[in-house]
Amino acid sequence: MSEKLTHTGKILKLLKAKGKVSNFELRQIAWRYPARVLDLKHEGHLIRSVQENKTLWYYIYDGHEDDQDTAA
Repeated sequence: MSEKLTHTGKILKLLKAKGKVSNFELRQIAWRYPARVLDLKHEGHLIRSVQENKTLWYYIYDGHEDDQDTAA
């Protein structure tokens, strides 16, 4: 039985699989992908955005905040 993913779920799956995804790739999943990325950040996912040029951005997945080593 296959589970239907939300736009947020699809974006998370792609980020985890590739590690680095362009804004053009994310736009194919959801027109409002910035809001979905923000939702993921609010859930504790560590996602960086890096501007390559005027129109190209990359979103880089760095894991989840619970995965980080909190020992000081």
